[in-house]
Formats: sequence, structure tokens, C-alpha cells
Amino acid sequence: MTQPSNTRLGFAYVAVVLIWATTPLGIQWSGAEGGFLFGVTARMVLGALVAVPVLWLLGQHMSFAPRALQAYAAGSLAIYGGMFGTYWAAQHLASGMVSVLFGTAPLFTSLLAAWVLGERTLNAYWLGGLLLAFTGLGLIFHEQLNLDGVGGWAVLVMISSAFIHALSTVLVKKINAPISGSVTSVGALWLAAVLFSLTWLVLAPDGELLPQAMSERAWGAIVYLAVFGSVFGFMLFFFALRYLPASLMGLVTLLAPVLALWLGWWFEDEVLSVAAMLGTLLVLGGLAWAQWGAVVFKRGK
Repeated sequence: MTQPSNTRLGFAYVAVVLIWATTPLGIQWSGAEGGFLFGVTARMVLGALVAVPVLWLLGQHMSFAPRALQAYAAGSLAIYGGMFGTYWAAQHLASGMVSVLFGTAPLFTSLLAAWVLGERTLNAYWLGGLLLAFTGLGLIFHEQLNLDGVGGWAVLVMISSAFIHALSTVLVKKINAPISGSVTSVGALWLAAVLFSLTWLVLAPDGELLPQAMSERAWGAIVYLAVFGSVFGFMLFFFALRYLPASLMGLVTLLAPVLALWLGWWFEDEVLSVAAMLGTLLVLGGLAWAQWGAVVFKRGK
């Protein structure tokens, strides 16, 4: 297959970083007026509808083979389980903090891959990065607990969401269905959309299927997250991952949270305390050390 141009790859990479960085802010805006449950349900249903013609334009088709259905179920675990908790926690945490906490997913993925898949990716650098990151998480949790009891629970829910996302990734890898990442994502998105719709029908406040009044910003955030966050962001990520080094793609988990912190400060006047900022630096430092510690150490010799 012909290697795409550097311009196309660069565009895809920058787009992924921007989409991941703006997603937490979009989550807050989309759930601020109609409630977090409506925000995530509307996003997933609209995303599922948009994904079908996009998949058709890519010349791909859904598969209903047993392993494909297993992959959809495993993938929906990240979308339904992970996003449900993320949307709830976003009501109580700064958008930048949401991005930082969700950025711990690669650490959980490595631990689960070693246990479930038998991958030998863990080493002293990964363990050191884990220790550093979880020290930072401890600082963030302690600070949020002191400021607001709900904030402490929100941190725990975000960490759980990152773990669920990691578990979903490992299960999809273990199933190893003979289908593309785009097909897997669409199948998982449709299953999650059905689950969210059923949840909304049961838990909708006062039986109202649609909120009475929502601003253009809230609806715009839902549409943005559905089209870019749920469809194009995922497809662009796998497109870039196919041709770019894994180490370069790993930078997304560091660049997106940093950019999200600045966006939260710019649009919502979010200000982190000294303890929260220190915890954030420890988490990002732990991620960086786990990812590139071995490379840096070997070059230094």
C-alpha cells in the first residue's frame, strides 16, 4: 500500500491531538444544561447514525460473524462503561483534569496486556512511571476530597473509566476479530448507542425524552463530539497509527491533557491549585517516563 504524504499524516496527527484535547470541554458543555446522561446519549446516537454512511464511503461493510459480534461487545465496554463515568465526573472536575485522569489509560492497558495477553511490555521504567503517576493521582484525589467530597468520588470514577477503557482495548485485542478498526468502532458505537438509549428511557427525568431548553453551545458540543469525537477522531487515530511510529502516537496522551488544561483556563477560567498542578505534572511525568524512560536512559549511556 502506498505511503500517504507527510502532509496527510501530519494533518491526521494534529487533528487527533486537537479532538482529544477539546473532548473534555465539549463533554462539560454538552451536559451542562440537559444533564450528563442526555449529553452522552445524544452524542452516541448521532455518532452511530453518522458512522454508517462514513463506513460505506470507505468501502467497508459490517460483519455479523461470532468473533465480530464479540469484538463489538468488547469495544462497547469502553464507550458505554467508560463514557458514562466520564460524563458524570465531568460535572465535578475541571475539563483539563478530566483529560489528565483519562490519560492514565495507557498505563492500565500495559498492566492488563501483560496479564491477559502475556505481553512482556512491563519493565522497571514502566513500574517507575506507574508509581510516579499514581503518586500524582493520590495528590489530586486528596486535594479534590478536601475541596469537595463529590470531587474525590469524581476522581475515582475517572480512574475507573480509564481502567474500563483499557480493559476494553485489551479484550478487543484478545478477540482479534478479522475486521478493520473502523468496522469494530462502528459496531461498538451502535451497541453502546442502544444501551445509552435504553438507559435514557429508564432514567429520563420526569419522563421527558428531550430537555425543554438547551443553548446552541450545548447542541453544538453534542454534534461536534458525535461527528468528530465518536467517528472521525477514532478513524484518524487508527489511520495515523498505521503509518507513524508508536512512540510518536504515544505523545498524544501527553499533548492532549496539556492542551486541555490551557483550553479550560482560556474558555472556562479554570485554575488549578498548587497541589492539583503538582499532581498533574507527576501524572504526565509518569506517563512520559513509562513511555520513553528506557530510550532516554540508553541514549545517555
